[in-house]
Amino acid sequence: MFDNAPEGNPARRRAAEASPETPEDARIALRCNRKELQLVDSFVTNGEFATRSELMRSALHAFLRSRALSAAPAPAVDAEGFIEVPVRLRPEEYAAFETYSHHVANGRPVRDLLAEIVRRGEMAMQVQELVARARATVREVVQTRAQVGALQESGKDLERRGVVGR
Repeated sequence: MFDNAPEGNPARRRAAEASPETPEDARIALRCNRKELQLVDSFVTNGEFATRSELMRSALHAFLRSRALSAAPAPAVDAEGFIEVPVRLRPEEYAAFETYSHHVANGRPVRDLLAEIVRRGEMAMQVQELVARARATVREVVQTRAQVGALQESGKDLERRGVVGR
């Protein structure tokens, strides 16, 4: 909700203090100038967002995610230039890698074997395939949204002409 009420309104302040809000129904008010509201409304009009509130929630979530990621500490790089990453394995999986390390890999540490598998093994190819699929899915969603927006506009145009009614 976009509120243009003056900040010094004592009745509004008392009403806010009288109704304790839980986090589920906490609200905020944004003050926007006319140009900002026109830009927000253009996203709603184009069908990218259903309401101003939906757009603002989406923008807020994106902002918070980006800030949280930028505030996350960078992992430490060891003397060899590697970043240590914890891997969760079942006991039987670890035992299999440990046996492989002892009998085939001349006693190399299991963590080095896992790193090599990730770098050169089948897992690297699967990750590349998953990334390609995810990117293709995103492209399809963008195209579908554009088509839905065009269909909505076409439907609205037909309603305005009186060809189709609700």
